[in-house]
Amino acid sequence: MQMFKSIRIRISTLFFAIVLATEFSASLFCIYRAVSDFHSDFNKSLSEVFTDKTRGKLNDAANAISIPPEQEASGEIVMNETGPENIANVCDIIMLRADELNIGSSAVFYLLDADGNPLYSSAGNDISEQSPVIKEALKGNEATYNTFSGDYMDYALPLKSGDDIRYIVYIRDDLTAQHELVKSLWLNLAVIIAISVVIAYPLSILLFSRTVTAPIKALAAQAKRLADSESDRHIPRSDRNDELGELTDAIIYLAGAKKEQTDKSLAEKTKVEKILQNMNDGILAFDMKGRLTHINPEAKRLLNRNFVDDITFNKFFKEINANITIESLQYAQNDGSAEREVRLNGQVLQFNFALTSRDTGEGGVIVIIHDVTRHERLESARRDFVADVSHELRTPLTVIKSYADILADTPDAEPEVRTRFLDTISSETDRMTKIISDLLTLSKLDVNANYTRPYEDIDIRLMIEGLVERLSLAAKKKNQTLSYTPINDVPNLKGDRDGLERVLTNIISNALKYTPSGGEINIFSSKVYNDILVKVSDNGIGIPKEQLPNIFDRFYRVDKARSRDKGGTGLGLAIAKQTVESAFNGKILINSELNKGTDVIVSIPIPKK
Repeated sequence: MQMFKSIRIRISTLFFAIVLATEFSASLFCIYRAVSDFHSDFNKSLSEVFTDKTRGKLNDAANAISIPPEQEASGEIVMNETGPENIANVCDIIMLRADELNIGSSAVFYLLDADGNPLYSSAGNDISEQSPVIKEALKGNEATYNTFSGDYMDYALPLKSGDDIRYIVYIRDDLTAQHELVKSLWLNLAVIIAISVVIAYPLSILLFSRTVTAPIKALAAQAKRLADSESDRHIPRSDRNDELGELTDAIIYLAGAKKEQTDKSLAEKTKVEKILQNMNDGILAFDMKGRLTHINPEAKRLLNRNFVDDITFNKFFKEINANITIESLQYAQNDGSAEREVRLNGQVLQFNFALTSRDTGEGGVIVIIHDVTRHERLESARRDFVADVSHELRTPLTVIKSYADILADTPDAEPEVRTRFLDTISSETDRMTKIISDLLTLSKLDVNANYTRPYEDIDIRLMIEGLVERLSLAAKKKNQTLSYTPINDVPNLKGDRDGLERVLTNIISNALKYTPSGGEINIFSSKVYNDILVKVSDNGIGIPKEQLPNIFDRFYRVDKARSRDKGGTGLGLAIAKQTVESAFNGKILINSELNKGTDVIVSIPIPKK
């Protein structure tokens, strides 16, 4: 079987088999035609011999002589109303055509009576059994039997007197000539096949070696060169114009396309690696054995690890309490993905796991790390904000409802009591209105809805002078000193005038609120480099250092009880910060020391002309 691994031997053998099959089929057809011609000749001979004229003569011969009465009475000859003269006449007529019917060589002639018994045989023998044609002749019908595979061919002709059958002419050929012919043809076929084996097979091998095998070998050599990364070298195209030449050119074209695709894949791989290296999310890749195969710089930063050679999947995620293993991912009933949230190194990290090639057992696990610390803080702030809003609104509502219930239950209350209760209800209502107004302002600032109208020219110096004039009365009531000192000329701005005025009003009002009687509040304005600075300085109660980072949070108050007593909602500084950042691209800084005072600095960049 080793030799049939060669394509040359395979194709040559196939070609040779086709030739043999063709010869064999042709020989079988010839044998079939020969036998068919033999049968045709047999039938033709019968049709030529037993013409209507010959049948008439045979019938006349069968009826020519009657049986003598003395023979019939003596019983010497009993022939079913026939006579020897009749038999002799019929036999003479048949034997005159003996050569045409092949009688005496392979065929035998019989004359039968009306019951099928033999009266005469050209070979002097009897019939061993009645054939179907004899039985058909006994019914009065002419019949012939000849088949390709039969042992004999025969013919039966009934001779009648009126409607009565007198004799049956029966001819039987044992097919000796046919068998000899078929044997000769098979012998010739065997000789032809033997000669074909001796001559055609070597010729077919030589033919295909030159026309097919040699070009295929050359094509294989070129394909090997292309497979050995020689596609960038010059490989000549085939000079053949047949299918093998086209195949050679196609392989060269395929090699060029492969090189182009490889270059594109390499470029895409480089691009993906660059993307992974510069992603803001951490990326970890593990194989199915849990070994780390890739980690990007962001993952190292989030995990706070520079040495990563000791990281394996199960061990590492057990250390950080992620409660996940590579086996649980592989045999999970879901799509092989999972999510875990872990607090690590003061951060909240979200790990997303995705299993690749789960069914084949190859591939691995991709882990994406998201830093959701800020999101968690925002979510916590949102929850605190909702709680603070609920608390801030519930407190005045509780007071309003309590005082309203008291007034309703005591219709005879003294006027002074009613007036005091109604003043309290009005005050708490104003407080609720201010909270809601501040919340609406913050909402507008969040979506920048307050800055869709055209900006106005703003003279910082005139704005501060106007605020000092309006708030000086409140300062005098607490025996405070409120002053404004412009350090140098400040250029005008374009922006939300009302918003900036609200910011400065809030900052100055806070200074007045939290500065004791007899204190000082000083306001300064100046241009420093490309920024406009407004500084509000007081010598009031100050802010503890640890609370400064939260001072701009919504509803955050240093001393909640005292701030509420002073009418504060904890939203003023949040609104101020949002306004300065959103409308002016500026910032607010606060420096404070407990029981020594506070400095609030508003910094606004000067727009370039």
